[in-house]
Amino acid sequence: MVSDLRCFNRFYTGLIGLLDETLTHSAYTLTEARVLFELGRRSGHIAATPEGKAGFLARAFQIDFAPAASDIAQELQLEPAYVTRILRKLATAGLMETHAGPNALRGRVLSLTVRGQAALAALQAAADCDLVRLTANLDDEEAAELSDILARVRHLLGGAPASERCEIA
Repeated sequence: MVSDLRCFNRFYTGLIGLLDETLTHSAYTLTEARVLFELGRRSGHIAATPEGKAGFLARAFQIDFAPAASDIAQELQLEPAYVTRILRKLATAGLMETHAGPNALRGRVLSLTVRGQAALAALQAAADCDLVRLTANLDDEEAAELSDILARVRHLLGGAPASERCEIA
């Protein structure tokens, strides 16, 4: 079983280019793209504000992303410090912003900027095109069979009901 799984992993990661330096020939690694997706999927990530009355730039670059990073890191099974670095990179690139949350004294909300939403949409469109190309030669019956097999694998390895549909990622 281990050998079969490793063989499939090598086949599939090569097939979809998972080991490429960037995802779908974009400027983002797979992990950065996934964090971008998580920010787009979740609204209301809270980041702590720095103490005191620092200036705008100081506040912008000293925001503590740890609360949001911990949440995303747990979901993606990554180190929070790594996710924090990615969040800072996304903020510096203008893909993510912070704004006052419902309780401005307790923190700020992280969200994608318009530019971040466009980057995410472009990544998703490119990934969709790649998957359409990958399955283009399947007839309807084969496509349905593949869909059923993938649902079965998720069920067997992850405990998800075979009938449960995945959220597009």
